[in-house]
Amino acid sequence: MEAFTKWPLVGRSAEQEQLRSALTGALSGSGACQIVSGPAGIGKSRLLAGLVEEAAGLGVEVAHGRATELDQVAPLTTLLTALRTADIPALRDLTTPGDPSSNRFWLVNRLGELIEKYLTTRPLLVVVDDVQWADELSALALRFLVPTLASSPVAWVLARRPTPGDSPGQAAVDLLVKEGYPLLELQPLGHEAVTELCRHILGARPDADVLALAMRGSGNPFLLEELLLALRDHRQITVTADAATAASGELPPSFRSAVAQRLLSASETTRTLLEVGAVLGRPFTLHEAAGLLGRRPIELLPSAKDAIRSDILVDLGAELAFRHDLIREAVYGNLSGSVRQLLHREAAAVVQAEGRSSVEVAEHLIQGGRRSNAQVVEVLERAVAQLAPTAPSTAADMVTRALDLLDKQDPRRPQLAATAVRLMASAGRLTEARELGEATLRGRGESPFTTMLLLGLSEALKHAGQDGAVVSYTARALSRPDVSERERAQLLAIRAHAMLNQGGIHEARQSAQEAQQVSRSAGEQPSLVTATSALSISAQGCGEIAEAIAYSHEAVQLADTVGGEATQRHPRLWLGHALAAADRFAEAAAVYELGQREAFQLGTAWSHPVWHYHRAELWLAKGLLDDAKAEAEAGLQVAQQWAAMAMSVPLLGTLVHIAVRSGDLPEAAHLLDRAAKLSQEGTGSRVEDQVWALACYQDASKEPQVAMRTLSAFFEQLPRRLMLLVQDCSAGPRIIALAKQVGADDKAVLVLAALERLRERNPQVPSLAGAVAHARGLLHNDVAALQEAVDTYQKSPRPLAGARAKEDLATALAGRGKRRDAIALLDDALGVYLTSGATYDMARVNGRLDRIGVSRKVRRDARRVDSPWCALTQSELRVALLVAEGKINREVAAALFLSPHTVDSHLRHIFAKLGLSSRVALTRWVIENNVAENVDI
Repeated sequence: MEAFTKWPLVGRSAEQEQLRSALTGALSGSGACQIVSGPAGIGKSRLLAGLVEEAAGLGVEVAHGRATELDQVAPLTTLLTALRTADIPALRDLTTPGDPSSNRFWLVNRLGELIEKYLTTRPLLVVVDDVQWADELSALALRFLVPTLASSPVAWVLARRPTPGDSPGQAAVDLLVKEGYPLLELQPLGHEAVTELCRHILGARPDADVLALAMRGSGNPFLLEELLLALRDHRQITVTADAATAASGELPPSFRSAVAQRLLSASETTRTLLEVGAVLGRPFTLHEAAGLLGRRPIELLPSAKDAIRSDILVDLGAELAFRHDLIREAVYGNLSGSVRQLLHREAAAVVQAEGRSSVEVAEHLIQGGRRSNAQVVEVLERAVAQLAPTAPSTAADMVTRALDLLDKQDPRRPQLAATAVRLMASAGRLTEARELGEATLRGRGESPFTTMLLLGLSEALKHAGQDGAVVSYTARALSRPDVSERERAQLLAIRAHAMLNQGGIHEARQSAQEAQQVSRSAGEQPSLVTATSALSISAQGCGEIAEAIAYSHEAVQLADTVGGEATQRHPRLWLGHALAAADRFAEAAAVYELGQREAFQLGTAWSHPVWHYHRAELWLAKGLLDDAKAEAEAGLQVAQQWAAMAMSVPLLGTLVHIAVRSGDLPEAAHLLDRAAKLSQEGTGSRVEDQVWALACYQDASKEPQVAMRTLSAFFEQLPRRLMLLVQDCSAGPRIIALAKQVGADDKAVLVLAALERLRERNPQVPSLAGAVAHARGLLHNDVAALQEAVDTYQKSPRPLAGARAKEDLATALAGRGKRRDAIALLDDALGVYLTSGATYDMARVNGRLDRIGVSRKVRRDARRVDSPWCALTQSELRVALLVAEGKINREVAAALFLSPHTVDSHLRHIFAKLGLSSRVALTRWVIENNVAENVDI
């Protein structure tokens, strides 16, 4: 990191110590992140420079960089520029972010993999200054990498200047602070520090008048330096061997005027060079500056030397940069509007000739205020195409700024607006997307691009979980007379999936069938895959599991045959879902493993939360609560990071079920609040997701009447919609038990009829047969039916459902005097719950044992008592052992057929359970406890 000033750092010893703690964490093998915040000139860069120097002295590899305003239109520039200052050879092979074939999911994950691999060799300090200017993809990477690499020896130090308005860099930092990473806010220098800095700058002891002037600089060291140098250069401060005295108490009215005073002594050519550099907005070459001025580079050498000698510019080798961004901003701000626009227009031609990206060219065109002729629009469209895969939000901003340059009646406005709407929605800026889309529709009326606008909105909003809006927009588009067959196919397929979450299972099925027919006619293969997948889901909702499997097999075969965009619709998601409903858990798990790997390679970010959700549901059904929690947490994290919120409510619902079974009702309540807030904001989910989770929480909270009222939406849709009973067969008997408790026998009869209908349609599914027997036994107090349920569940892969049947049979037998048989059944159920970590269920069984005079008290941490490693599940032990072998998360994930996000979630749980904070400490724990020799994985 370049030295921004030659004066020593003063008055920051406490702040230096706080930053040093982040470095200490990296040296000890654990991750750390420190945010430094303060106004321009307060000393952030000097503080970081000192940390970089100290880290290098300790043998820590250092990556350091500083964002510029132009970074915001150059994906991954901020972070890659910093990382490439470190000796990490693998980064040189990273795909160029500007390549339109790149996708941001792949890039960020690949970058994380390379950094993590490097960290196995030595610790790393990553310093990014002026992070408020970071580009969108770098900001996203920081949001992703800082928590993901928390167990690795990397220290992140991010300095930002609070600026009005929002930016990707500011948003990333705000999110990290919200997640608990420490924030160091730099305060103005105190009197003693100001006095010491005055002495260093002026080379003499300041008198009272000089100090009075200095203190009016508000303790800002950069402003103080510029003021003192300007006053000294203009003989308002006299320096002798003994002291520095002020000839006048007048303080320049503003910082800008102070900079202007300093520049007065520079030649006119030097001032022009500085103005050109300020307009270019980043480190620049003399060749670029000369091109903008229409001169030969050799002619600017004296001016460049003068600016460097005056400590205004610094020589970076091949480029020149302003010593401090405040100087550049002051120079830029002193330009008149007309001069500024002229220079930007000239700069556009120069940077294009220099081979810079279309994005940079477009930025100068927009800043130059040039009205958009055909050539300008062409450049903008190339820039947007270059940005969209990796920085959709930035691309959307560029389009909207370009719209301001178009006449109101320009025929290109609707098409550009449609592009901006799609990009905004895919970046999670849903309110802005809808506002711009609606404004464009109102302002232009009907146009050839109206359908495109509505289609783009519908597709992006579907991935964002806004199902209600999708149904509305697709209806509007489908009613248009000019909609093409291909567009109709796409709209109907999207609409079918949205309607599945809006409760209309038969309407969704009709839409999917029509979409399938139109897609075949129009040759629209990706929509055919989507439509066929929707038919699979709707078949499940109607209780036709075999038909659901057949539809999803058809969709998979089509996608594999056609390839391309059809593959990116990921029909294996629904195949695995259908197989799980049929109790074919091993096949479902294999399908999920294959499909998730494919999705990772393709970089289809929207699908990743769905994979995690389905796997979490599978592990929950198998009674693997910790594994299910790791998957659900990973899915929620990915959904938030990538603004793919469609599965957020279902994922939160899964976590609610886990929290309830684990006996953590406060956490369940917190998760339900989060889900309710998302629902209020328009994020959709299936009726079953939130209603069933809330009812289970209310039942566990001893509010059966409230739980039954919550389930009214479920009862209203029986027997048309059977999705809950298909995916969680144990829900039927539990609802019947709840209904019996409050005297709602009519509801119990309704549920039993629905279950019997399901069993008739799916006679080969053991869990459904067990659920019917279980439900009948509860409704009619039929011991034989309950015994049948217990026997049938033995053939099912759902141990928690079988354990609940054993509880109910035990209670019935105890009431008939068969105490010994009841105790044996309850002990079996208790063992299942103990293995699963279902603390709430264990407490319920203990209560039943108490009522028949038996004490089987099992502590909450019962799984931990036998040996040091009993705190961990089998999955967590596998992760721990592989980490101890030196494998990074990606390698652990590959070995265990998991995603790196799930491995990261497992690691966080391991650290929390064992009280550790780094991979080094975990490796030591594995070795000290002989885990590899004593645990059979």
